[in-house]
Amino acid sequence: MGCNVTTAGASALAIALLTTTAQAQTQIQAEAPAAAKTEAGEAVTEVVVRGTRLSNQRAADAKRKAAQVSDVVAADDLNKLPDQNLAEAASRVAGVSTFQDEGAGLYIGVRGLSQEFVNVTLDGQEASVAPRPFDSNLRGANLEAIPSTFVKQVEVIKSATPDLDGDAIAGTVNLVTRSAFDARKPWLSVGVSGGRYEENVAPDDVKGSLKGKLSAGTTFGKGKYGLVFDANGRSVHRDNLKPGAWFGPVGDGRALPEEVGGYFYQRQEDSSGATAKVEFRPVQTLQGYVSLSYFDSDIVIDKNKHALYGAVSNLTTGAFTKATATGRTDKVRYGVDGSLTVAGGLDYALTTRDTLSLKGSSSSSTSYQDDPRVDLYYGGPLSGTYAYDGTSYTYQFDAASAPKFVNPANYVFNGYRRYKEELAKDVDTVRADWTRRAASGEGLGFKAGLKWRETRIDYTASNLRWRNPVASADFRPFIKGADYTFPGTPNGKVVYADIEALSAYAEGLGAASFSRREGYVNGMDYQVSEAVTAGYALADYTSARWRVIGGLRYEKTSTEALNRFNRAENAAFVTTKADYADVLPSVAATWFINDQWLLRLGASRTIGRPDIRDLARGETPPNDNGIYSRGNPDLKPRRSTNFDASLEYYFDGGRSLISAAVFHKDIQDEIFDLQTPYKYTDATNRVIDSYYVQPDNGGDAEISGVELSFVKDRLNFLPGALANLGFSANVTLNDGSLDLIGANRQVVRSVSPEGLSEQLANAALFYEGERLSGRIAWRYASAQTQQLSIDGSGDLKLDDYGQTDLSLGYRLNRHLDLSVEVWNLFEDEQSFTNTNAVKGVPNWYERQRYGRAVWFGVNYKF
Repeated sequence: MGCNVTTAGASALAIALLTTTAQAQTQIQAEAPAAAKTEAGEAVTEVVVRGTRLSNQRAADAKRKAAQVSDVVAADDLNKLPDQNLAEAASRVAGVSTFQDEGAGLYIGVRGLSQEFVNVTLDGQEASVAPRPFDSNLRGANLEAIPSTFVKQVEVIKSATPDLDGDAIAGTVNLVTRSAFDARKPWLSVGVSGGRYEENVAPDDVKGSLKGKLSAGTTFGKGKYGLVFDANGRSVHRDNLKPGAWFGPVGDGRALPEEVGGYFYQRQEDSSGATAKVEFRPVQTLQGYVSLSYFDSDIVIDKNKHALYGAVSNLTTGAFTKATATGRTDKVRYGVDGSLTVAGGLDYALTTRDTLSLKGSSSSSTSYQDDPRVDLYYGGPLSGTYAYDGTSYTYQFDAASAPKFVNPANYVFNGYRRYKEELAKDVDTVRADWTRRAASGEGLGFKAGLKWRETRIDYTASNLRWRNPVASADFRPFIKGADYTFPGTPNGKVVYADIEALSAYAEGLGAASFSRREGYVNGMDYQVSEAVTAGYALADYTSARWRVIGGLRYEKTSTEALNRFNRAENAAFVTTKADYADVLPSVAATWFINDQWLLRLGASRTIGRPDIRDLARGETPPNDNGIYSRGNPDLKPRRSTNFDASLEYYFDGGRSLISAAVFHKDIQDEIFDLQTPYKYTDATNRVIDSYYVQPDNGGDAEISGVELSFVKDRLNFLPGALANLGFSANVTLNDGSLDLIGANRQVVRSVSPEGLSEQLANAALFYEGERLSGRIAWRYASAQTQQLSIDGSGDLKLDDYGQTDLSLGYRLNRHLDLSVEVWNLFEDEQSFTNTNAVKGVPNWYERQRYGRAVWFGVNYKF
């Protein structure tokens, strides 16, 4: 279905990229005059820095000027960050990892810690970037919801100072928006890109994708006022595959598992957003801004599964018999139903040394999910042969079974479920800061401030599950077949359901038409608020060779949660409250050894507040095996002691750098999911051993690491146009441990913390010439655990993953640029394993295939 660029062809394209651009650039430079001349006949050479080179130089300059250990990703001259979205762009710096879903970067982790340990701000203020309601943690900011065109710089601040929020064990990621005062003249940039994702699954051919952006800015009123406007829109169609998936091992794993098959997805994303900022500085002592940002998205995923189920295996012959078949179709719709942020700031110079800053923001967003689902079943029996390679299973039907498995007429309706949820999140922030600078730029300065922030969440959900229809019902018209050979199987067709029509039909029948009914309407609803009041004071000493910032921060946290822990419909909410306070000292020192060398040291105390949902969430309904989860209003925050050191060397006039950083974090009262066993009676009155999961404080964790970074702005030792090549790379080596505590409060086992990859790496080779530009970039993350269980029976492991991306650009003239971008050049895949340390055989395995995407774009800049 559709065309596909071969891996060999992609490899050849990547290898030929830089040679081709350099050769073409040499010809262009040979045909062009060496330099312009003045009226006096003197040669004048104008060096214009663009693209990746400009982005790297801006990042190096920001890193060098920072007061803490930090890294920066900066936009280029086309107001473009170097990747598809903010999460993927940030992952290019040392120690930052991306958490993906369906091939898109959503959240970022820093230094081996997941998104819940990272504080994300927009121009230094928290914004309501609603996470998806079904995500595992609501503290993380969903960066897919912030268009990258709005942001000129991503600051990853890895060490703390008292003026930064304390809820940042991993670090703070600050997104800096553009300013009209930064530009020397007005600008207008309009870009449009069209592309296609090459993975193509049933039942429909994948469509093309389109994205566009507009950025404009100007100053007026004799440079006293500024206006910036950005807009962004995307319509992206992408298919994904999970070939070779299986779950439910039998025996030692040599037999066919309970289910062998896979998922095939069709995903459509439509999103748009805009931001406007008005800036003013009418007099030298006063400047400020007011901004308004809006974002909206709607994502629809047609998710289908067609699988072999319940086979009886013969380990001697490699044959199977008595198998049945299952199918499942979901139409998941989720997104952000309007995210609005209003922010403003004012800086007033009280004296030549004293400045008062006032900032405030108010933001709201609503995320939602609607997931109707139908299950299909065919009783077989099916038979054939199978093979196991130690990771995945393949099977071959015999002549009689093959046509039966792919015939839609053999399948019957096996249940209907619909799950809806909506999460409204509001964040209000007000802060005031007083800064007293050192006289003449050296000496002792001071800074103090107050801050108040309140976060409110209102969650509603409903769920229905209907099985065993008792009324006269005919579901056969909604069960379909499509010609498609699922990878790893010999089957030339797949069976699926017309979920929209079936959903309308089932709900038209009503609950009374089914003998088995489960669900709830409002028993899972909850509300929670969190107010943080903070104050800080610091001293800032600056000399020719030193800058030292040290002080204290005080934060008081108050929470109130309303929930229904027993899932009682229409019951009164149960209210729980909690208060705690923290004093957080920190110090950051920079030694300017000389004009090229810097040494940074830092020590700090930070906290990690519990997931705000865990404070309020009630009990989920038990699944067929009796497993359920519940919240915990008594959770305490994590507390961490952090040490940082960084040595930085800048050369080539500050355009290139080498840096090495080390860090250590000692985290107390780490939060983990405690599994508590109990006896569960199922629908057939069978009593089985089961458990429920509840977050709890307990174990301690330690994380240490080394970060190495290198940027060479220009490979000027190469001849001719090849000197326009540049190179950047970084490597992070992490090590960590987490103590898991059992029901008796004793350490059961020590494991690597969730989200910790022991190795992270990035490398990019780029070329920036007069007209031609190119960049080939690679990123890698070693294996990590994304979910932990007490005994190891349910650990979720994400295997190591690397990806290579390619971009080419051609500047037609000073206004018009053409571009080609290839995402996931070599079609790398990710695999997941739900390991089982108790049985020694994994519970399930899946491999996710995203395919390759090719984009062609044009950008006009004035």
